[in-house]
Amino acid sequence: MEDQLQRAFEEKCHRQGLKITRERQRVFEALLRQEHPVTRSYLLGELTSQGIHPPTLYRTIDAFVAAQIVQAISLSGDVGYELLPPFAPHHHHFHCLNCQKVIGYEVAPGAELDESMMPGEAKYHQVDVYGICKDCL
Repeated sequence: MEDQLQRAFEEKCHRQGLKITRERQRVFEALLRQEHPVTRSYLLGELTSQGIHPPTLYRTIDAFVAAQIVQAISLSGDVGYELLPPFAPHHHHFHCLNCQKVIGYEVAPGAELDESMMPGEAKYHQVDVYGICKDCL
C-alpha cells in the first residue's frame, strides 16, 4: 500500500510541477503517519529533528494545499492539515462544541453530492458537522 501511495504522491507532484525534494518527502511521510488533522506547529515538532525549518514547512504545506495533496480544516481557533484522497480515506469531520475534539468519520465518496447540480467540475469537498460528541452526551 505504501508503494502505491508513494507513486500517487510522485505522480501528483509531477502533474502539479512540484519537485520531490527531501523536505517535501519528509513532510508527506509525516502526514501519512497521522490519524487526525495536525497543525503546522505539531508537524514542526515532528520534523525539526530531521532538519525541516519553519519556513520550509510552511512553504511545503502551502504547496501541498495548492496541489490538492493536503486540505486545511478549522480546529478550534487553529488550522489543521490532513491528506486528501487518494492518500487518505474520504471522510468528513464532526466538531464537538463541548470538548472541542474534531472526529473524522468515513462516508462513501460523493454519496451526498449530486454532480449534475454542480456549476463546474468538483475536485474535492469538505463537510464539517458541529454538535456534541458521544463522550460528552
